[in-house]
Amino acid sequence: MTNSLAIMKFLSFLVLCILVASSSFGQPRVTISDFEILDNSQWSGSLMYINYGNEKEVTLRTKMQILIEGNKILMNIQYPDEPKANSKESIKIKRNGSYLDDEEIIEKTLELGTMKLVTKYRGKDNNKSAVIYKTYTISENEYTVEKKVDYLNAEQKILRNRYRYKRVSEK
Repeated sequence: MTNSLAIMKFLSFLVLCILVASSSFGQPRVTISDFEILDNSQWSGSLMYINYGNEKEVTLRTKMQILIEGNKILMNIQYPDEPKANSKESIKIKRNGSYLDDEEIIEKTLELGTMKLVTKYRGKDNNKSAVIYKTYTISENEYTVEKKVDYLNAEQKILRNRYRYKRVSEK
């Protein structure tokens, strides 16, 4: 009886170890080196967003400069047609590379020089609770961030906005 109890304890311990190992290895992770291609770069493109008031699509010209400092990606964004909307933003890699700020990385793929990251987080959009997904597509000459919103009890995600950039300067 004690022998079978010892075997059951060992098997339980082994299953627990496998679960912990698989969950930590299965979590997509990034390091700042994944973003080095963006360091000291300038970009030109557009922001498309869905207006909250009338649900119509709006497109604005935009420019952006990116610098890498430590564990942060710093972005300086300008809107030539709406300079009051200019902003400085940063993204920090957190939780051992499994988060970008408070966005959990749920997918990471690398293919033909392009990295695609999908993140998700809970938040509000248009004053409604939602799960928000962002898809970052990064290559040497293109940078895109697409935000989709999944309202609770909704049938499908809606595209809220999309930044689409092309590089205008060399590294």
